[in-house]
Order: sequence, then structure tokens, then C-alpha cells
Amino acid sequence: MTATVRSASSAAPGETQRDALARNVRLQRLLDVYGPLLTEHQRLACHLHLAQDWSFSELAAHLGCSRSGAHDLVRRALAQLERFEASLGHAAELARRDAVEAELRARVAQLRSRSRAEA
Repeated sequence: MTATVRSASSAAPGETQRDALARNVRLQRLLDVYGPLLTEHQRLACHLHLAQDWSFSELAAHLGCSRSGAHDLVRRALAQLERFEASLGHAAELARRDAVEAELRARVAQLRSRSRAEA
């Protein structure tokens, strides 16, 4: 089955497209960090929905269940990911470390450019 390609996931009522994209990126990060703690079925459904932007109807056809069953599967899995993050905080720590690394890389680049300018 081929998924239809859409732009960033649909925004919820009152949510901008940018907010929807940020939410999708955050959920994908949670899936990357805590995905191994989910069942293979949950992991696959979340990956297809978040990373491949499959609709719940497409998921249902692929998984052999109803649309509401696919929705419930993804909803429960994402709630579980949120609980893992609330308890453990690994994704937030990774984001903090990514920011520190980016800042350090920028400083190194700045020092290198100063060094070249002085030479």
C-alpha cells in the first residue's frame, strides 16, 4: 500500500501548521528515544503515522483493523511515550545536550575564523 504524501501533519483546531510540525517533531523524538519500550505493533503504527504521515485509514488498511482501532493504537502508544518522558526525561536531556553541542560548535567555528583572520 502506498501512503499519500501530505505536508506536515494536520493541525488540530486552534493549532498553527508550525505548532503541528513542532508537535510532530517532538513526538518523533520521543519515539526515537522510547520506541524500544513499545510493542513492535505500536512502534510500527507510530512510525507510519508520524514519520511517513499515514492517515488512520491507511494505517487501518495496513494493520487489518478499523480506523478507530488504528487511532486508539496510536493514541495509546503516544500517551505511553509521554508518560515515559514525564518519568524519565531522557528526550529533554538529549535536547539540552544537542543545544550545548550546537553552541560549542558555533564557538569553535568563531575561534577558527578569528585565528584565520589573524594569520
